Amino acid sequence: MLKTIIFGIIISLIIINPLNNSFSQSYNQTSDDAVVVVADSPEAKTNLDRFDQLDFDAWNNRNWTLFREIHSPDVLVVDFSGKVTRGIDQHVKWANESLSSTPSTIIAHPLKIAAGNWTAVTGNSTRTDLSTGESFNSTMVTVAHWKDGRILEEYLFSH
Repeated sequence: MLKTIIFGIIISLIIINPLNNSFSQSYNQTSDDAVVVVADSPEAKTNLDRFDQLDFDAWNNRNWTLFREIHSPDVLVVDFSGKVTRGIDQHVKWANESLSSTPSTIIAHPLKIAAGNWTAVTGNSTRTDLSTGESFNSTMVTVAHWKDGRILEEYLFSH
């Protein structure tokens, strides 16, 4: 687990900082934007496709049924602040709380890497601070460990 966390931090430093600097206030991914996808096997590519489904279909549409289907029942998640949730019920509760305080819509996955049963995906989103009403852009990395098409472990990093 420590190895995974270190991997995520390295990705955050290498990927998020440069992406954040180029992520303008009016960013919207178009078909002409570069998207880098690297997968070492068909299973790894399937996991990346499932991750797209998780963010663009489940998260953005608040489809908690699909969200639950993509995560394992005993999923372990470490969020941006280091808070740990165990089990899908806790993770769904966390997701709802997160969205109720700072609503977000994921608009792009510019970099997607998968090796074996691990994925690392960058995400660009538009978020709103409800206390000020101000919208802002955010860049994050999610490192996930998969088994049988479901996320077992998920590590979230944001800048």
